[in-house]
Amino acid sequence: MNEPSSATWIRPLLGRADDMRAEVWLRCTPPAAGAAAIGPLLVVSGTLVGPECSTAATLPTTVSLVDQGTVEGQPPLARGVCTEPGFWTPELPNLYRAEVTLRRGDDVVASGRRMIGLRRLGVKGRSLSLDGRRYVPRGVACQADPARLDELRQLSAVAVVGFPTVADPAAKSSAVSLDAMLTTADRIGVAVVIRLGASTGAAVDPSILQERLEAWAAHPSVFLVTLPSGSAGVAAITGGPRRGTMLFGLEVDGLDPPPPLPDRGVDLLVVRLPEHGLPHGAWQQTPPLPLVAAIKEIDLPSAAVARGACDRLQASLAAWARPELRNQPWDWAGYLVT
Repeated sequence: MNEPSSATWIRPLLGRADDMRAEVWLRCTPPAAGAAAIGPLLVVSGTLVGPECSTAATLPTTVSLVDQGTVEGQPPLARGVCTEPGFWTPELPNLYRAEVTLRRGDDVVASGRRMIGLRRLGVKGRSLSLDGRRYVPRGVACQADPARLDELRQLSAVAVVGFPTVADPAAKSSAVSLDAMLTTADRIGVAVVIRLGASTGAAVDPSILQERLEAWAAHPSVFLVTLPSGSAGVAAITGGPRRGTMLFGLEVDGLDPPPPLPDRGVDLLVVRLPEHGLPHGAWQQTPPLPLVAAIKEIDLPSAAVARGACDRLQASLAAWARPELRNQPWDWAGYLVT
């Protein structure tokens, strides 16, 4: 299974997909190959084998990967078509084994394998949608520790993990720990929210973030990355081919009225609330984007207690809504304890 030493340079993208057929695209740029990995004569070959699932029996099949040619200066690209695909969800964390070889003529430039997941994720109205159904995440703050994930899975909870701004000296070691956690989350079926700049609330510099986002987007467990309020150039941060497979949220202060619509590229708002606090009354109006409520609770003794805090938050917000608005066609899209 997708061990930390696997070929992380294999980056999957899900193309057109439905219950009967899914296009899978793989971009391949092994760092060790350097400039030799980019060029018009490089050819990709390989297979996709799967699905494999830790929670259910499967009947794996093998799909050939077909080289799509290379544009000068761009990574090599391969395409496969899975029939009757097994999509990744927390309940059924289906994974496929991608085995890839890069050749120039008769010479092998690089080869590797990686476990990947196919995930249909998006926004439908003012809710989140996962594999065609409404998805309401209930998240619990935790450290980037794979050992914590079994408990979260048993609680049907999402892991909420803070990550420093990439310029922070702690970012490199945090990235290693987080990648190991995400590998386990992919395999056992735990969805993950990554909060950028969670410790400082500092705005994010898009120029040094792209590689991290590309790496996280390759993990089916990562469904949401949140940006601190005040982050500039959100469209530059969130744009690119990963759109549609990983959502982006902007954190805002729920004690203030709703802010103007954010830049293009934001899928939802994460409305921060104080412990036992309620939002500004203006948030009761139908929002333009899905809203995820987030509270910060101090010294929670266990993940189970934090998971219960999500339910209490949901109940409080349901009671807070004005009676004439309770039948409106929207509700909070998720609940996080950070």
